[in-house]
Amino acid sequence: MQSCDSTSSWSNKRRQTSMQSDRRVRYKVQSSTCVHCLDRNMLSQYPPRPRLTRLDNKHGPFLPSTSISPSSPTPMTESSPSQSNPQPRQEHPPTCLSTHIEETFHLKDLELMMHWCTTTYKSMAGDPASEQIWQTTIPQLSLRYPALRQGILALSALHLASSSTSSRRWRHLETARSYQAQALAGIPIEVDGNEPESESQATFALCCIMIVFTFGFCQIDSEDASDEELPDVLDEFFEVFQLTRWLVSILLTSMERITTSELDPLFHPEDPLPTMPDMSRLVVLSLQRQNDIEAMRDATHQTDLYDSAIEHLSHALEQLMKGGEPKVFAFWWSFRIPAEFLELLEARRPFALVVLAHYLVILHHLRGSWWMGDWGNRILQEIGDILEPEWQDLINWPIDATGCFLPRTEACVRVVPPLSF
Repeated sequence: MQSCDSTSSWSNKRRQTSMQSDRRVRYKVQSSTCVHCLDRNMLSQYPPRPRLTRLDNKHGPFLPSTSISPSSPTPMTESSPSQSNPQPRQEHPPTCLSTHIEETFHLKDLELMMHWCTTTYKSMAGDPASEQIWQTTIPQLSLRYPALRQGILALSALHLASSSTSSRRWRHLETARSYQAQALAGIPIEVDGNEPESESQATFALCCIMIVFTFGFCQIDSEDASDEELPDVLDEFFEVFQLTRWLVSILLTSMERITTSELDPLFHPEDPLPTMPDMSRLVVLSLQRQNDIEAMRDATHQTDLYDSAIEHLSHALEQLMKGGEPKVFAFWWSFRIPAEFLELLEARRPFALVVLAHYLVILHHLRGSWWMGDWGNRILQEIGDILEPEWQDLINWPIDATGCFLPRTEACVRVVPPLSF
């Protein structure tokens, strides 16, 4: 049997070509300190918003500065996308969601809000109790917080774009990305201990909406893009992953400051009944065992990082097997895993991609949502194409669970050092 060199098993030609691609946008984002702040009941500040190439580069003119920081906040634009002469930037822009400026709805805004209240709100809900909140409570809250309203209008326009064709689709996308820019600029990046609780509620809801928008925009915009314009699917997913991580960090802090029961169904959904056999524990044990094997094979293997990522994945898979609504827990993994693990993913380390492949089973269960579509399968196919045959056997369960087809080649045998006592 043929033996594979452990140092080159993950350096195949396709991965090297991908890593040298001009379309790749590499960036590093500081890990938010919000988890530690929550543990210590402290206030925190957040790093600059991560980039999303599809919006920040291709549609740059519509966006404010992407480097948002407490020292240089970006104002929330009060003009509508239909206005040809937007108002100039304020000298001392507000940093919170609320504003004392009186606003009026344009006809297009009313159309988008009506579409939200009749259809789009269901995109956010996981059960009847949360549907009522997203349909009525959140829109009412948005009347006081323009950034939340702009987020609602952005997702509503994107929803319309998903079912439109030709020029109407393009116009809806233009409207969606413009409102999205204003909504993101209105997310507070400084935690104000004196802010009203309603502002924390608005921030929480807006972060949820922006997470859904990010996945949906990349999914919908890519349908009309040519092959030359399409970024590498993994590169784009990692960008979305980073932005999701940033949004969840703010979402968590806002959630901790909400004490009223008005939004309680969003925080504590009813326990679902199991809908499938719980295979998650066996899958996790298999990944943990492989992590130990990799540690024996390679002294530089970062075992603790993988252990942490696998443990958090275990919680998410357990919720899925219990019949939980993926919208509730699907995106928490991106925040809970160590920031260093994201670097292993960006470097296309094979075992990191194997762990990610198992996470894609959760995204696969969101495939019926218009804003998710086949993202999970597309990424899984890309991972299967990158991995050497010997590694492909480790993603058999994700392939079986999603029904994703991957052409297989004959695997080579890796030499595993014997256990020493």
